[in-house]
Amino acid sequence: MPDEGPPSAPSPDALVFQAVTFRAAGADAKAIDLLKQALAVRPDHLNAQIQLGATYLDQGKTWPALDVLNGAARQAPESDIILRLKALCHLQRNAPLLAVEEARQAVRIDPNDAINHTVLGRTLRQRGDFVGAEAALRRGVELAPRSAYTLVHLGYFLVNRKRIKDAVVVADDAGRAAPDDFGVMLLRGDVALRLGRADEARDFALWALSQRATNRDAIRLLVSVKAHKSWLLGLWWRLNSSLVLRLLLVAAMLPLGPLWIIAPIYLIAGRIIFARMLEHELRSVRLKPDF
Repeated sequence: MPDEGPPSAPSPDALVFQAVTFRAAGADAKAIDLLKQALAVRPDHLNAQIQLGATYLDQGKTWPALDVLNGAARQAPESDIILRLKALCHLQRNAPLLAVEEARQAVRIDPNDAINHTVLGRTLRQRGDFVGAEAALRRGVELAPRSAYTLVHLGYFLVNRKRIKDAVVVADDAGRAAPDDFGVMLLRGDVALRLGRADEARDFALWALSQRATNRDAIRLLVSVKAHKSWLLGLWWRLNSSLVLRLLLVAAMLPLGPLWIIAPIYLIAGRIIFARMLEHELRSVRLKPDF
């Protein structure tokens, strides 16, 4: 048989497609590696730049995200997707004026895109314009009434403004539209907790943790449930869920002489203790069929 030679390398488009799949599954590191491979072959690949910027943004790496997105913007200055991602970068680094400016440009380019309006609402909220923020967030829901993204951000806006009755309506809509969405689970759990339904909130927190076992927001919700049921129990969970708090405990025990050895032991064991507690909780959750 003739030698067919080595197999051809995947095309940049194929690498980006694989990266998007990994990103959707939460494997950001693998997605970044694939996107960098695509850009090594084609440095001007616009979708690879956008996806890389968005993945950095997911990880909280604001400056690498901005660097990549600014390069993409030079190729496509009228891309509303790039503009709204840049707005989120500025939001992440607490620069609300720049964030609002980028978000407004995105809305100007595509006023019928629900995500553009939702991003604008988020930037206006950070700037302190609550009336404008609510109007933009509600416009996003109006344009995409079954979008988990638009509903979750409107819901949390209402929760943070302590308008729980309004938040209940939005959380219920989100639950009907996307019951398995991670953000929807957290929103419904937070709303349930504020209504005093701690057991229901616990189930939502554990449902979310069954998808992303180390997510801080899901852990925060579960710890809040424990604190709602018992201040001491909540403190125990909080100590075990936070490395910073365990370090503070070590520092506080240093003046206690020989007893200080207890703190480092607890510091080392804390993560194991917390993992075991979570494992036990996850085994016990039973969500109702109508959730």
